[in-house]
Amino acid sequence: MKRLTILIILLCILSLCTSCSKPAETVEIVDDNVRNVYEIFVGSFSDSDGDGMGDLNGVTQKLDYIQEMGYTAIWLMPIHPSPSYHKYDVTDYYAVDSAYGTMEDLEKLLEEAHERDIQIYLDLVLNHTSNQHPWFQEAKKEFLSGEGGAYADWYNFSHDAQNGYAKVTSNTYYEARFVDSMPDLNLNSVTLRKEIHNILQFWLDKGVDGFRLDAVTSYYTGNNSSSITFLNWLANEARSIKSDVYLVGECWANDSTIRQYYKSGIDSFFQFSLAQGDGVIAKTMNVSSPAPYFKRALSAAVDLTEGHIPAVFLDNHDTNRIAGAIGRTQIRKIKFAYGLASVFNGSVYTYYGTEIGMVGSGRDENKRIAMLWDSEDQSMLCRNPVNTDTAEYVYEGVKQQEKDAASILNYHKAANRLRNLYPAIARGEMTFYNDLGSNTLLVLEKSWNEETTAVVINFDPEETATADLSSLNYTKCETLSVDQEAAVYKDGQLSLPPYSIAVLSNGK
Repeated sequence: MKRLTILIILLCILSLCTSCSKPAETVEIVDDNVRNVYEIFVGSFSDSDGDGMGDLNGVTQKLDYIQEMGYTAIWLMPIHPSPSYHKYDVTDYYAVDSAYGTMEDLEKLLEEAHERDIQIYLDLVLNHTSNQHPWFQEAKKEFLSGEGGAYADWYNFSHDAQNGYAKVTSNTYYEARFVDSMPDLNLNSVTLRKEIHNILQFWLDKGVDGFRLDAVTSYYTGNNSSSITFLNWLANEARSIKSDVYLVGECWANDSTIRQYYKSGIDSFFQFSLAQGDGVIAKTMNVSSPAPYFKRALSAAVDLTEGHIPAVFLDNHDTNRIAGAIGRTQIRKIKFAYGLASVFNGSVYTYYGTEIGMVGSGRDENKRIAMLWDSEDQSMLCRNPVNTDTAEYVYEGVKQQEKDAASILNYHKAANRLRNLYPAIARGEMTFYNDLGSNTLLVLEKSWNEETTAVVINFDPEETATADLSSLNYTKCETLSVDQEAAVYKDGQLSLPPYSIAVLSNGK
């Protein structure tokens, strides 16, 4: 038995392909803000105490899973006190909602995450508060009294009915662009800006690594210039407290608008053009010449950010989940979509459950159903959000998929591993070799610091691709394949299976 093990190891060394990778290897995470980010809706993720509500301790209990999956940052959807299930209407920016736990629970999560080189980002909602927030209650009283006060100018009141305004009295209104229960903040207020600085200070002092900024195009509705100016102020304030704080904004708009927003100095904006079933990544698998099409997308993402960090994602809490959007039975495409996302420069974001092929569409609650940890034992399954009308699971849970080498989960894990093992994939300057590829085969190099790595992608769903890569002088090949079929790489000649990605290097 021992001799057989030695023989297998030797064969692995000789073949130099993914099937021989060492799953227990230690990967040193680069200490910067380019990350594999895992987005969590806490209430549906993991319940630590059996009350049916996901909580912060539940997230802490799953940190080993998150780390083993290769995620190096966590974005927590809003955790502040709120009257709603989604918590995007905050009533206290300095506290943790009791349904999710305590401040001590968050501090424990931060400590244990940092021990694993995992960053923590909080969702920061600055466009509006809850109408139950004490700020709004006081501001309303002050405005109605006509005498002003400390909070009167923190919101936008008017005696005239306007579009996007809700009624207080028969001749008094307040701005509420989303819904009446979410009054918009007046971000021009000098005293409110001081309060925002204090909020940033509070959480950064706690050890939070960054913030996801909600609805940035709504800060000054219809006025991108003012929103960009505010974001620039916000970035400067945050960096005056923590120089390496990471800020990613939700600018739900086309690429030309996002390009304008990068002038604010914010690190990242989610690139919506890449996401969902009609986004560039999904379209790549359906166009007639996918290699040149995808090449343009890779270059455009870097160009769009102008030196900042691209933020790539397939789905999130507001969109239809990608497995359903692509086709719930299309497991090869579901996998390959994440493989394609993973070779973009910048940070790649995974919405909890996407790594096991969870589906969800229609009302937002359907997109935030309980994480399926175990298909056979659902005793600790979180309670779905109120008003969920469809909750189904096409694929098995985490426990079952971890045991299945061909699962969506293990494909995601393998993709994250390559990004972590070869930092140039997420950070490198790109060189394309059009003469070595074809309409369905893309060959490029990425160079970062002293590392150069080649990425070769076969977009053909059925046919194996071949390429003479001897001119690139690489010695090692690893494969990310939807079918678990390893590439064959010998003497510079590459044979790459359908829907697969090869990473060439000179050893690690």
